[in-house]
Amino acid sequence: MGVQGDSIEQEVLQIQIAASSQVIENYCKRSFKLQSYSERHSGNSRSSFINLRNYPVESIEEVVIPGKPVGEYELLEEGRIFCPSGWPAGEHNIKVTYTAGYVLPCDATTEKPRTLPEVLELACIFHAQWMLRTPGVTAERVGDISVNYSADGEGLPPTVVSLISPYVGRWV
Repeated sequence: MGVQGDSIEQEVLQIQIAASSQVIENYCKRSFKLQSYSERHSGNSRSSFINLRNYPVESIEEVVIPGKPVGEYELLEEGRIFCPSGWPAGEHNIKVTYTAGYVLPCDATTEKPRTLPEVLELACIFHAQWMLRTPGVTAERVGDISVNYSADGEGLPPTVVSLISPYVGRWV
């Protein structure tokens, strides 16, 4: 019986961690998993930069402007692409396909060790613990039993916000 209980607790914990990971990604407005992404951006002749949603960028597979690849561009830090001549103006006329993100602990191998900053992992653990302790409860009272639940989740705990704030997407 103990094994089955442990199995259920393990499953609940995994669900809590997955939910916390999603909450943190939503708050940061980006994904952290190392994978391929494809985005469309609107060009602006006054700007020489495109800001990608996900970073760190490992590689850019292609940058295409209506049917033709762009030859001259430079990948800068934090997911910025620089085009010296400026990007041609147009609504969602630039398509960028790229690989970006971190190797998550669950995806790590000997050849590709985890690269997710430990502070993000810690924030996820803190958030999962917080959700387990106070699942939406904003107030309690023992005499005549009264419990209030938050309607909107009231955001993230301040500790989690302080840990993840350097990783919030700045471009979107």
